[in-house]
Amino acid sequence: MKNAVTVTGALLLGVTLVRLFAAQSTPRLALELQDYAALPITADNTNTNTRAQLARVNYLRDEPGGRRFFVNDLNGRLYILDKQTKQFTTYLDFNGAEGRPGLFQRFSFKLNFATGLTNFLFDPDHAHNGVFYTLHMEEPAIAAPATPRAGIVSGLDLSGYATTPAIQTPTVNGQVDREVVLIEWTDRNPTNSTFEGTARELLRVQYPLAAHPLGEMTFNPVARPGDPDWRVMYLGAGDAQSGEQRDSRRLNPQRLDTLVGKILRIVPDLREHTTTSTVSENGRYRIPNDNPFTTVDGARKEIWAYGLRNPHRLIWDVDPARPATPTLLAFNIGLVTWETVVVIHKGANYGYPLREGTQSMSPTNGMGPLPEDDMIPVQISNTVTRGLVKPAYAVIEYPHNRDSGGDAIANGFIYRGTLIPALRDKLVFGDITTGRIWYANRTDVLAADDGNATTVAPIYEMDAGLRRLAEEKYHERGGRGGALPGMGMVAGRGRVDLRFAVDNDGELYVLTKSDGMIRKVVSARPATSTSPAVAAPAPSAGQKVSSPPAASLRNPAASTTESIAAGKRLYDVNCAACHGNLAQGAVKAGTTLSIIEEQRGKQPPDLTDDQWDHGSSAGDIFFVIKRGLPQTMMPGFDGRIPDEDIWNIVNYLRTLRPRK
Repeated sequence: MKNAVTVTGALLLGVTLVRLFAAQSTPRLALELQDYAALPITADNTNTNTRAQLARVNYLRDEPGGRRFFVNDLNGRLYILDKQTKQFTTYLDFNGAEGRPGLFQRFSFKLNFATGLTNFLFDPDHAHNGVFYTLHMEEPAIAAPATPRAGIVSGLDLSGYATTPAIQTPTVNGQVDREVVLIEWTDRNPTNSTFEGTARELLRVQYPLAAHPLGEMTFNPVARPGDPDWRVMYLGAGDAQSGEQRDSRRLNPQRLDTLVGKILRIVPDLREHTTTSTVSENGRYRIPNDNPFTTVDGARKEIWAYGLRNPHRLIWDVDPARPATPTLLAFNIGLVTWETVVVIHKGANYGYPLREGTQSMSPTNGMGPLPEDDMIPVQISNTVTRGLVKPAYAVIEYPHNRDSGGDAIANGFIYRGTLIPALRDKLVFGDITTGRIWYANRTDVLAADDGNATTVAPIYEMDAGLRRLAEEKYHERGGRGGALPGMGMVAGRGRVDLRFAVDNDGELYVLTKSDGMIRKVVSARPATSTSPAVAAPAPSAGQKVSSPPAASLRNPAASTTESIAAGKRLYDVNCAACHGNLAQGAVKAGTTLSIIEEQRGKQPPDLTDDQWDHGSSAGDIFFVIKRGLPQTMMPGFDGRIPDEDIWNIVNYLRTLRPRK
C-alpha cells in the first residue's frame, strides 16, 4: 500500500496460482494427538512476535539405544528428556549473550525464526564414541570472544578448542549479520546427564542476513563401517534470503563458489575415508572425492546439490525391499508461490531463484510458465558461467493460499511405525504457520521424481485441530494476548510453528513452538468428509492477461454508512494484524513484525496519512489489496475476499484522517 517494504522470508506472498483438484477423492483422516511433554518456558513476553513463543522447540531426537530423547530450544538449551518422568534436564546451554549463563557470548537468538541453537545430531557411532554435532548462530559484530566460555560446563575441556576462519559468502557493502557454526562434541560418558569431554569447531559460514541459515544435518541411516557413506554428513544450507534480493546476492543459490542455498556433503572426522577424500581448506573436516564439483575450477567442493532457497529439513526414505539405496528428500521453503518437497540427487540444480516449484521466476519475482526447453546456466560465480543444465523439479508442492496451502512447509516423515496402520508408507508433513497437516502416498512421491515438471504427487489434508490445541495450551501455560505469537500472511495473526519428529520405532511426534509442546500422534481414523487430492498444475500456455489501468477504475460500491461499516469489519479481520487496529501503522500500534525488524526495513505503514506510494485513487488502492505487492509482506487477497468487499475496505480507508 504505502511505504512498501522489500522484505523477504518464508512468509512472502506474491502471485497465487489457481490449483486444479484431482477428480478422485479419498477418505479424509483425522489425527489424534496426545500431549507428551511441555518444555520449560523460555519466552520473552514483552511483545507479540515469535520471541514470545513459550519454547522454541526445533528438534526431538531419540538417542542411540532409545533410553532418552534429546530436545533443543532455539533460545539456547539442549535438553535431555526422560521418557518415563517427562522431565527436562539441561545438558548444554549455548546462550551466553548479554550476561546469560551459557557458553557463547556471541550467541544470536532474539530475532526469531531459525536463529539460535538450530540443530543437533548424533554421530552414527555415538554409542561407542560419544560424538554429536551442533549448529548455532552467532553475531560477529559482538565484541566478545567466539570461543566457548571456560568454567560454564565443568566437564568441558577447552584446551584444544580453536575457532576457524569464516567461509565468505558474497554480499553487498560488507554486510554479514550472522555466522553459523558447526561444532563436533565428544562426551566421554554419554550414559549420564552431564557433559564431560571436548569440543572442536569444524566449520564457520558467513550469513549476510540471518534468515534461512545452514540449519540441517543428517547421515545416511543405512551406511555401515566400510561403506563409502559411513559417517558422511549431509547439510542443508539456506540461502540467507539472498535469492529475493535485487542486487548481486540474488544468484548466490546458483553460484557454485558459495555454500548458501545448497546441500553440502562432508566427512566430519579427519580419520575417516582418508584415501577417498581430501582435507578441507580450514583443515577441520574432509571432502569426499566423489562429490560432484570437486574438479570444477572455482566451485566449492563441499557442494552436493544446489539452487535451493531454504532446504531446512532433510529425511531419508529407506525402502525395506532395497535398503542399500535410500532416497534423500528436502523440505524447501519457497518465496513467491510454492512450498515444495524435492528429491535430492548428486549434482542436481533445483533452479532457485530462476525457478520456484514448477514455474519460472523473473528477477522481479514474477511467476510464469517454464520454457519449453528448460535450461539454465551453470553459474560458477556472479559473472562466470559454464554451460547449461536442466533443473530438477519438485515432487510435492502446495501454494500460498488459504484454500489449499499455507505460508511455509514444515518437515515430515514417511511413516514406518506400527501404532498407526492408516499412515503406513505415507509421507506426513505440514505447514509451519497454519499447522495444516497433509500426507502423500510414498509411491506417488517417488513416481513424481521423473524429470517432468508437471508430475507432482497428490496430497491429502488431514484433520488434527492443531491450531485450536496450541491456542488452548498457550493460554493455559500463561501465554499473553488473544492470539498465538507471530503471524503469517496465510495464517494471519498467530503462528502454530509446527515441526515433526520420529523416535527409533518410527512413531510420529508433533512439535509446536507457540505453546512449547511435544505431542505424540496416537491414532488416525476416517473423518466425516473426503479429502480432495491437489493435482499437478495445468500446463500454462503463457498467455498474457490484460487489465484496465487501476487509476481508471471507479468504485462500484457507493460510499454509504453500510459500506463503510462493512469495510471496517473486513479491515479488522484481514488488515489490522499488520497495520494496527486504528490503521495507524505497525510502529504506532506496537505490533512491529520481527522479520521486517531483522531487515531494518519499514514496518506496515500508517494508512491514515496522506502518503500513497502506489497511487491514491480508489482503483489503485483496490488493486494493491487485490493483487498485493510482490517483494513485500503485503499479500494479495484475490480469491480470499470478494471484489465487492475489497471495494468496501477502500471506502473505509478513504474515511480515515491523519492522526496526530
